[in-house]
Amino acid sequence: MAHYSFRKDIHEGEEGELIVIEQLKKFGAVPVSQNKDNRYDVIIERNGQKIKYEIKTDVYCKPYKDTGNIFVETECRGKKSGINVTKAQWFVTYFKFLNEIWYIKTKDLLNLINENKNNLRFHENAGDYNSNTKGYLIPRHDFLKHFIVCDAKTHKKKKEVIKGDNGEINYDKLNKFLNKRKK
Repeated sequence: MAHYSFRKDIHEGEEGELIVIEQLKKFGAVPVSQNKDNRYDVIIERNGQKIKYEIKTDVYCKPYKDTGNIFVETECRGKKSGINVTKAQWFVTYFKFLNEIWYIKTKDLLNLINENKNNLRFHENAGDYNSNTKGYLIPRHDFLKHFIVCDAKTHKKKKEVIKGDNGEINYDKLNKFLNKRKK
């Protein structure tokens, strides 16, 4: 999220959930229910199985300013949260401005974090004011092979993804981005 205000960010998150659900439908899934607590966001049915998804929306990363990371929340307001409490089988991050949806099985994400804790940056004081949100920053490109990445618009699996600039503004990319929007 980017507003660092739960009330503003919740709308972006719910919009992202709908986009991911639409993509899952294109892949043959049938939405069963949505959830509004920390256990999961949506249950879909596919091939006779009910599957829970945790869906995060990232509106901070943009084509011209991208940290190159996925943030995986572990704690908020002094309580376990995010990856530590979800009951979802899949963990999904939708990058709104990059038009990318990153899928990984939750157990694989937990293994990735546990096996690489010493090499991942643990970030504190993320999220909205006084939330004391904590979590891991996972460099997307270093761990790309662990994820399924799809284009949010075409729904096709991506072989190449947008590489982050460590949060620096890349003015060439910014100009290309702005020129595309004018057309």
